[in-house]
Amino acid sequence: MSSSQPRLLVEFGWPVAAAVGGFAAFGAGGLATIAGQPLSWAVITGVALGLPLALFCLGYSTLLATGRVPAGVYTPVAIYWMIGFPLSMLVHSIVTEWLFTGRPGLPAEPLWQFLLYHALLSMGFGIGFLWANEQIGRRWWPRIREHNVYAYHVVEQYKDSATELQRQKEASAALRRRRREEKAARRSGAAAS
Repeated sequence: MSSSQPRLLVEFGWPVAAAVGGFAAFGAGGLATIAGQPLSWAVITGVALGLPLALFCLGYSTLLATGRVPAGVYTPVAIYWMIGFPLSMLVHSIVTEWLFTGRPGLPAEPLWQFLLYHALLSMGFGIGFLWANEQIGRRWWPRIREHNVYAYHVVEQYKDSATELQRQKEASAALRRRRREEKAARRSGAAAS
């Protein structure tokens, strides 16, 4: 891997990572503020959730950019976040425990229950992540595709998918039109006899 490849991968994935991580940090920090925690604690709890999620977003973007997962497909997203989301929540929980008690600690409930619960929640998170990836990526990747090979390949993958969907739509319309014509021909033949 050349030295420019990591830079291109980060360029490819940073908008989604920043959006998802920032939204999570703002949400966690905002809830901590509403709960009456000091601003410094709210910032720390926000970063403790936003940073791991942003890093996992960059990880998924790397998988997408290198062709290890297909663009716009939910199953790889669900599997990825079934691991990434619980681990991000675990980091958040450990840091929050450290913040409140002065020492890092695991969640109060058994670890397997904590991870399983957040793995279940990850399904919804995965849908939101895929939506954000699609919305942000389709605006960002065409802008950088001229100099970013990863963006170029993903944009081409989307173009191929769109072309195939259009071909299927046209074939379906032609089949419906042919069936209508055959039905009309049978009716006119039956009326003539």
